[in-house]
Amino acid sequence: MKKHNVLICEPQYLSRIGLKSIINQHPKYSVVGEASTQEELEVKLKIKPYNIITIDITTDGEFGPESISLIQEVAPKTSIVIISNEKDKRLVYEILGRGINQYITKYCREDEIFKALDGTWTGEKYFCSKVLDIIINKTFGRDKEEVSELTDREKEIVQLIAQGKVAKEIAAILHISIHTIYTHRKNVMKKLGISSPVELITYAINKGLVQLKS
Repeated sequence: MKKHNVLICEPQYLSRIGLKSIINQHPKYSVVGEASTQEELEVKLKIKPYNIITIDITTDGEFGPESISLIQEVAPKTSIVIISNEKDKRLVYEILGRGINQYITKYCREDEIFKALDGTWTGEKYFCSKVLDIIINKTFGRDKEEVSELTDREKEIVQLIAQGKVAKEIAAILHISIHTIYTHRKNVMKKLGISSPVELITYAINKGLVQLKS
């Protein structure tokens, strides 16, 4: 099996080594490069192409929004996965506005890392629950307290709805009944002030959570 090669851009040594160890355990992926600074990233991009680049974007760190612009300009075919604990909503919105479709935090589980990586070649967006909180807050204009009322399961279901999954598919993915999916969806719409499943999907499309296929 041909592996997808990965470049890790992470200034913290332990975080870089830990992420490398996790990714290399998967048969589909192989870490072939590391960068701890913007300068190293620029050099790495000149040396060889990468299928995927994971990068830690922060307001005051080594890598910022300009790092995303650099990758998109120099290596437009390379997919970008953000793995960051940045809490500045304005920066998160800016990052998402640059077309980033895979965004998780360092608190995520191992399976979430691979879901984000898988999304780079399956074409599906993946956001962990903490990032999804911010997206929902902006998309539906709800207060933080109201958004935080969503359970982890409800956040997962919103994520899958944003990806265009129907109830039967979501039930199969989460290994729960279709009836449970409908119950969760009803609760989500009530909490977010959404009146119908169609309205929920429409908002997701309008806000860029899911792209229509031509």
